[in-house]
Amino acid sequence: MFINIAGTSKVSLVLSKVLIKKDFSVGYIVSRSREKATKFVQQIGQGMPVTYDEDFSLRDIVFLSVPDSMIGLIYSRLRKKMSNNVNIYHFSGFLSSEIFEDADEQGWGRGSIHPNLSFASEKIALKAVKKCCFGIEGNEKGLELARKIVQQISNCWVEIPKQAKIAYHLAAVLASNFTVGLAYLAERLYDLYGIDGFEKIIPPLMFNTSKNISVLGVKASLTGPVARGDWSVVESERKLFEDCFQQHADLYMSMIRVLKEIKEG
Repeated sequence: MFINIAGTSKVSLVLSKVLIKKDFSVGYIVSRSREKATKFVQQIGQGMPVTYDEDFSLRDIVFLSVPDSMIGLIYSRLRKKMSNNVNIYHFSGFLSSEIFEDADEQGWGRGSIHPNLSFASEKIALKAVKKCCFGIEGNEKGLELARKIVQQISNCWVEIPKQAKIAYHLAAVLASNFTVGLAYLAERLYDLYGIDGFEKIIPPLMFNTSKNISVLGVKASLTGPVARGDWSVVESERKLFEDCFQQHADLYMSMIRVLKEIKEG
């Protein structure tokens, strides 16, 4: 089957590189910039670069790999270029595929295929995506093909009810993006107090914690002063946190309350 891609993001680049080694070929790469589309084609070794204003016809599979706020607009621009038998997907974890408003009326498959993975580094993502678990959602036709697509990438997925997409995405933000924020604060403490070796200590510690959660579950992975009931340490570190991060002073005790809930739950 042919994959056509609108948007030259790292997500579409990584997924296309994996899928072209399977049973898929790349058709059109659509971008506002022909230069970007051409570079994308050169990177994957397949496809035809086009801009939105050119004449072309999209068949089989269409991936919209654009920011969430642009998905509806890009769909509107491409809709008349789609054949009678097409399956259209976006990669948003936040939006459902119902943003493709008339897809059901047209008899098209529609869906969302969201990789639970950071694409900050293309090189890292290209290796990690083969073990990535995807969240998929869509109409019956879209889901059927989405399962086959993901099966070729990692063979791991969960099906998300359309009304649960926001909660699903929020969970990913808490676990991934908020973790980066906490690492930033930890790095600030190292800098403020002249401690060397942040990259040798904190990232491996976070990795080990993640591994514990995957094996033991959340509650059994809790360690540290709250798990031990060492409240004098908690209080001393509260004072230091508030001194160092006055603009985030309430964050420390908010997290302590969460950790107590885990311990007591």
